[in-house]
Amino acid sequence: MIKKRYLWIDIARLIAIFCVVFNHVNENLNQSPTTSLTVILQLTGRIGVPLFLIISGYLMLNRDYTIDGKMDKFIHHNMLPMVYSTILWTFLLSLYTYFILNNKSIALLLQNLIFQNRPMPQMWYIQLLPVIYVLIPVLSIAKKFFNRYVGDIFLVGTALLGIGTLTANFTQNKFVPFQWNMSGSWGLVFIMLSLLVFGSYLNEISKSKSALILLGIGTLISFILFILNTKQLSPAGIMPTIWYTQVWVFIPGSFLILVIKRLNPHFENFISKSKLLQHSIPKLSNLTFGVYIVHYAFLNRILSLNIFHAGFLNTMLLSLLVLVISFIFVWVVTRIPKLPSFVFLTK
Repeated sequence: MIKKRYLWIDIARLIAIFCVVFNHVNENLNQSPTTSLTVILQLTGRIGVPLFLIISGYLMLNRDYTIDGKMDKFIHHNMLPMVYSTILWTFLLSLYTYFILNNKSIALLLQNLIFQNRPMPQMWYIQLLPVIYVLIPVLSIAKKFFNRYVGDIFLVGTALLGIGTLTANFTQNKFVPFQWNMSGSWGLVFIMLSLLVFGSYLNEISKSKSALILLGIGTLISFILFILNTKQLSPAGIMPTIWYTQVWVFIPGSFLILVIKRLNPHFENFISKSKLLQHSIPKLSNLTFGVYIVHYAFLNRILSLNIFHAGFLNTMLLSLLVLVISFIFVWVVTRIPKLPSFVFLTK
């Protein structure tokens, strides 16, 4: 079990939450019309979720759940709080969309409450996390006893997923080998699990220069393929393909986390010079789950004021504003005495 708090993990979480917010701001500001800028910003923003998943794999898949008490600790400290948080925020955001956003449809409210629909766009991830958490001990135990087998399964599966989605993209879904496609959630769940498994091998992979070079080359190739596919489909046509099952999202995300981890000594050296940074970065990192949950509500309210318009500068400014407001809100709420930790998954 990893007991030490690593600075690179805190920095990666902060980069990840910025990417998530940046992506949602871009989706709302830069869609009419969809331009090359929209596509570039969308691709950048999609990197956030892979970072979160890889970190989770690094922290939770390397635990030994066969030791007495470890499984119970995971269930009560990790899995059940995630389940409670998902139910709570599905309920609260369903009410928010009904009463505050004036989506006055009882049928839609009920669909949101029973997890048939997402009450807000960012909730797709939160509502999948309990399923992922249930599988974490299973993957960890399988990895302990069948280490190479588990790694090979996910490596081959990810390769098939990448080939399948690329073929579907370039043939405009005329050919979809291996039946991997974006119309269902199986491909999405598989890549989420694959990123968890990748995270569990991060210590070994980060020590290999050849792995870093290989992923760097893979990132470059994926970007080239992305550019070619964009020219083929147009910016508006490529937008639906910028999803987590695509090689131009999960490969760059994997490469970025390796770079961040390898830069940890430089981060440590830089931040050791500032007590403010030493104190604030871990605190902010601990609030990122809460920021992920609430940021879209604040984004909607600010957008209703019609202050910000399309463009990179406005996207950046609005992203920073939403982040600041969300962090402040989550921090204030966590100061409430006896607030259950599952509300924002704070320790």
